[in-house]
Amino acid sequence: MVRILDVGQGDAIYIENGSSRIIVDGGPNPVTFGRYIDSLGLNNSTIDVVILTHAHLDHASGLRELFRTSRNIRVRYFFENKDLSAAVTLSRLRDSILARMDRDSLVYRDTDDPCSNGLPLCTIELAGAAKLHVMRPLPNATKQNDRSVPLKLVGPDSASFTMWLSGDAEQSSLHWFEPEYSSNPGMAVNVLKANHHGSCNGVTTRFLTLTSPEWLVASVGRNNGYRHMHSQAKSIYRRARIPWYRTDQNGTVTIRASGIRGDGYSIIPDRGEATLNGRTDRSARQCRN
Repeated sequence: MVRILDVGQGDAIYIENGSSRIIVDGGPNPVTFGRYIDSLGLNNSTIDVVILTHAHLDHASGLRELFRTSRNIRVRYFFENKDLSAAVTLSRLRDSILARMDRDSLVYRDTDDPCSNGLPLCTIELAGAAKLHVMRPLPNATKQNDRSVPLKLVGPDSASFTMWLSGDAEQSSLHWFEPEYSSNPGMAVNVLKANHHGSCNGVTTRFLTLTSPEWLVASVGRNNGYRHMHSQAKSIYRRARIPWYRTDQNGTVTIRASGIRGDGYSIIPDRGEATLNGRTDRSARQCRN
C-alpha cells in the first residue's frame, strides 16, 4: 500500500508492505503530519525506513513528529543527502536523528552513498516481498531540488505494480537519471509521483517516455502561491495521455497492490475524479520559451 498524504503544499508518502513501514518526507506542518501518524496507528511502533528526499522544509518539517518522545516511535534507518542547511527546523531534526543513533541504534545514511558501500543504488527488501530502490541523487547540483533522491518501489510481482518518486527533482536531474538508472533499476513504472508538485520544471517529454506511467499523482496545496500544477506541465501530461490525481482536490490518494501475479493495482482517492483542473493553475514564467 502507498498513500500520498494530503499535507498541503508539500510531500509526505506512507508505504506499507507486510510488516514493513516506510515514510518518504513529512510535509510542511508537524501538526498535520502528526494527525496522520495518529490515524495510521504509528505511535508505539517501529518505522523501518524514513527518507527525506531533500532539505526543503515543505518535505522535512513534519518529520520532527516521528521523534517526539511521547509518540514512542522507533526509526531503524534514516536517509537524506546531509547537505549543509541554515534552516533551524532541519538542524533540530538532525539533532533528533543523532540522539536516536546513540539511544536506539538508528542508522543514519547519506543518499550520496545509500548503502555505505560506494555503490549508487541501495535495494531494501520489505517484509511483504516488495523492494525499494534508493538511488544516489544528482551530485554537485546547484539547486537543492535537484539533490532530491530518486526512489523506485517494486511490488512483490514487478509486472503488477511499480512506482517512481523523486521529490522535487527538476530538469537537470531528470536528464541525469537516464544514463544512471534507465538500465538498473530501470525507470519504467505504473505510477509516477509528480516531481516538484506538478511544476513545469519537474517534467520533460523524454522523462515521461522513460518512466511511461499509466497514472500520475501530484502532491499540491490548495490556492498555493506557486500556481501548481503549472499549465505547461499539464499539457505535457495530456500529450502523453497520462491521467492524474492531485491531493488539493482529491485528498489523500491510496494505491493498493495485492502482490499476486496478474492482480494489478488500484488507485483510490479520498474524493473526486482523476484529471482535475485547479483554481491556482497558471502558466509559469520560468518555463516559457
